[in-house]
Amino acid sequence: MKSIINIILRELKFIAKNKIYFFALIAFPILDIIFLGGIHISQTLNKLPITVIDNDNSKISKNIIRYFNACPDMQVVSRVSNVSELQDLFNKQESVLGLYIPKKFQKDIKKQKSPTVTVFINASNYISGNVVESDSISILSIINAGLKSSMLTKKGIYKRQTEELLQPVRVDNEKLFNPSLNYNFYLTPGLWLSVIHQFLILIGVLTLSIEFDLKTIFSMLKQSKQSIFKALVGKMLVYLIFAFIHFEILYLFMFRLFNIQILHSNKDIIIYSICFSFASISLGMFLFSLLKTRLNALKGCLLLSAPAFLLSGYTWSLDQMPYLIKNMVHILPLTSFLEGFKKMYQQNISIEYTYCFTKELLVLGSIYFMLAYIFMYFRVKKYEN
Repeated sequence: MKSIINIILRELKFIAKNKIYFFALIAFPILDIIFLGGIHISQTLNKLPITVIDNDNSKISKNIIRYFNACPDMQVVSRVSNVSELQDLFNKQESVLGLYIPKKFQKDIKKQKSPTVTVFINASNYISGNVVESDSISILSIINAGLKSSMLTKKGIYKRQTEELLQPVRVDNEKLFNPSLNYNFYLTPGLWLSVIHQFLILIGVLTLSIEFDLKTIFSMLKQSKQSIFKALVGKMLVYLIFAFIHFEILYLFMFRLFNIQILHSNKDIIIYSICFSFASISLGMFLFSLLKTRLNALKGCLLLSAPAFLLSGYTWSLDQMPYLIKNMVHILPLTSFLEGFKKMYQQNISIEYTYCFTKELLVLGSIYFMLAYIFMYFRVKKYEN
């Protein structure tokens, strides 16, 4: 135990003396979290620019435009006379939707014909395109129902009968866990944790590579009484303490600063996050012990951590990924962690339902830690010779 304490004190002294390392360890993750949190601070998309081509200029067409402009997600910012001008606005990314109302639109409605309103959607941005498409369908459905109701009333059908004809089945639609479709609540925590995942792997790489770069490996072994295992344990404990501090800052301050609510208890999520930290740091240690040089280890870190968020299943369901990929991505701690984290912080599911993910993180961390120890053991022996 004394050997492990010696390694802990030694690591803390090194961090305190090295200002750049101290800054990177303390300030960099916090600054990165603030920067990423600011991207989606508006929480939902609103006042998206739309364009109108009104070739009818009638009372009904003006009402349709008024409905679109009244929607909080959209705002009519321009009017053009033809589709070619609309295409030009799309190319300049100055409009996300084009509303085309043809000539004789109102006359055709009065003649009980079915004129067509064309909605052009700039889907180059998937998210804004989805928002305006959903809103335009809802608005046009309401307008259709209003026009049909007016026609049926003129034919002498009572208002109550009209409602039953237009809506034979009533729909009660309730959104759970993120009812306002708040983009900040949905995406920002995943991005934060993805950055922390990269940071923890990097720490695992650097804490061992520095010993070889500065040729202090034998000094470390002297403090641990020639035990590589105890040296790795001591280093791991130091950075788990820093990880604990970062997660406390993240959950208690950053989430509140950006108005993101955590539904689950802070204690359970902190314990779960420490298991994630153990697995991530162990992966970094393993990468350095396997790839031998800091440069190669950093390349390996980048290769694994850069696509980790996209492969984690946070934004695209793992079930929809190819069989080989959805099984391979579980070698990354972020995949298991985010699966459980989303259930805890969004759905407030009991900790019992995340035990499988906790076990997976602990097993993964233990495997990487033991592999790091084995490779480091033979490397140090070779280094001694």
